[in-house]
Amino acid sequence: MSSVTIVIQNAPYKEDNKAWHALRFAGAALAEDMQVRVHLLDDGVEVGRRDHKVPEGAADLESLLTELMECGLEVHACGMALDDCAIDEAALLPGIERGSMKVLAQLVKNSDHVMTF
Repeated sequence: MSSVTIVIQNAPYKEDNKAWHALRFAGAALAEDMQVRVHLLDDGVEVGRRDHKVPEGAADLESLLTELMECGLEVHACGMALDDCAIDEAALLPGIERGSMKVLAQLVKNSDHVMTF
């Protein structure tokens, strides 16, 4: 089984839609029977926060991420980024694990492909 690690560094609902595209790709990779892991880094940890305020006309990334996790997506959030963004682990969606650069290094080592958004 092919595997991919996706690093999301951008907060949700930015004009460039990188977080949205990253989750769309994660869903497509899962549909292709790939093992998919996401590591939230920098402002990307905001993607894992509960109770998003979804802008009008935007996709609900919280619902999408939850659905992808139910389909087998593994998600880690960088502990230092969580601290920098003042996000308590209790504010994260259930199933998201606190990560680190060591965790990210292990994910990358065990992946066939790595993508950043």
